[in-house]
Amino acid sequence: MIHIKYFTFKNKESNEIQISNQKENNFKTIYQIINQKIIENKSISLEQLIIFCSFKNIKKIRDKTNYQKIEKETIKQFQTNKNSWKSFKNIKIITIEIMVDKFPKNIIKFSI
Repeated sequence: MIHIKYFTFKNKESNEIQISNQKENNFKTIYQIINQKIIENKSISLEQLIIFCSFKNIKKIRDKTNYQKIEKETIKQFQTNKNSWKSFKNIKIITIEIMVDKFPKNIIKFSI
């Protein structure tokens, strides 16, 4: 089970994405679609950017990668892809919580 919760300090509302183990292939397909949009320099939503970054982190979490490495990579992904994100200028702080299987929750909070 994958559980992603994210919120911004612009609207103080949280959003959640849950993916069951049986639907992980669908999650991969969504990631590939978003990745293609980024490659083609098309704009993406915040949720799509969250999915894009989270997908990359899920494997790292399962491989027991150091939390600081995961956090650093997430921030790098956001900075690299912020030009594709159409609402970038309105948001300053983002928090992403990722829970994968029975691993401890990873909380990534950063300013952009």
